[in-house]
Amino acid sequence: MGASKLKLGLVHVRRTSTRYYELDREHLYHMTAMRHLKDRESKQVIREFISHFPSAADLLNLTKQLEELPMEDASVFFADGKPWILRTKGILIPSLKFDAFITSLPKIIVDMGAVPHIANGAPIMRPGIRQLEGHFSKGDLVAILDERHRKTLALGVTEMDSETMQMVTKGRVIDNIHYVGDLVWNLLARRVPSSTHG
Repeated sequence: MGASKLKLGLVHVRRTSTRYYELDREHLYHMTAMRHLKDRESKQVIREFISHFPSAADLLNLTKQLEELPMEDASVFFADGKPWILRTKGILIPSLKFDAFITSLPKIIVDMGAVPHIANGAPIMRPGIRQLEGHFSKGDLVAILDERHRKTLALGVTEMDSETMQMVTKGRVIDNIHYVGDLVWNLLARRVPSSTHG
């Protein structure tokens, strides 16, 4: 079934005869129905994710059912009903809902002035960073937190290692790839019922 445009009012998307997804009226979603992945597909996705993030193995290896919710530019994978994995820009990353794993990532603490820009998808600039916590290499995934509440605002890919980032004082240093307020976040922020089978 091809992707369909869903727009205007309160839209419900049928996944099965017993399950629906509420979509925000302010957004346009290109989606297909949630699909159950075959065992081979599930293992492939989990193996790929763990190859990038080995510390997630204990959390994911016990997954009994993986489901995929395709979107226009991304896919969300639900591990036993939990929206933990996101495929965006051709790579697998944790979603912002995968708290148990995100807490293990290196952390970038930003000042409150940077928050609205990051929540609008802007890259992280060096002047807005207050503190680095943990060591990382260029291309690593990091969690972006605000300095006041220490809430995770975004996930980003570093453009330099932590030692270099400590020394520079200006310029773009992290690519913002998943943030509070993006399309995926707005979907997952809605109440999504757990799987109903049978």
